[in-house]
Amino acid sequence: MSKGDPPLFILPLWPVVDRVLRSIYHIKPLKADGSGIICFDIRRYKGPSKVLNDGSEVRTGDIIIELHLNNDWFKRRRKLNLQASQSPREFLGCFAQDLRVLAQQITRGMFGDIVALHGITLQDVAARRLGFQVDELPDSLWKKGGRFYMAGLMQVYHLRGDKLPGLREKPWEVKEVWLSREALLNRYGPKHP
Repeated sequence: MSKGDPPLFILPLWPVVDRVLRSIYHIKPLKADGSGIICFDIRRYKGPSKVLNDGSEVRTGDIIIELHLNNDWFKRRRKLNLQASQSPREFLGCFAQDLRVLAQQITRGMFGDIVALHGITLQDVAARRLGFQVDELPDSLWKKGGRFYMAGLMQVYHLRGDKLPGLREKPWEVKEVWLSREALLNRYGPKHP
């Protein structure tokens, strides 16, 4: 266990806390049957205006889609003894597949005038490979709390740090990720296989 990770004896509380937070924030699975790796909620952006790397601008009050991992996806994989939660290639493939589904839904007008996708993650390397802009978060109590919570989720649901060589040698760091609507549609839109 690296410094700042939750102690093992409190990890059984994480699924309960996760369910409560998902209910409070109205986080739902992207696919109606819950089979996908992406969950989301729609919200208004409350931060200062932000220009993304592709030139798109996210302004205060714009509608964004907040992305979350579907922890049930990882639980089902473990029950079936599938090691997707430990295979970066399969994880990236499943996430890209869900981004294609999301792009199709946006093209059909399901989410209105969303401007961008946003998330907070410990998996910034994977996010970059999927085309997301990755930004540092300022040091704050919120960032430390987010890291503590997400590190617990990673241990409970996703990457089992005790089984992956090298994972525990570098501490997890919380990063902010963005993907503009245009970048999503260009990369994952219906014209792409």
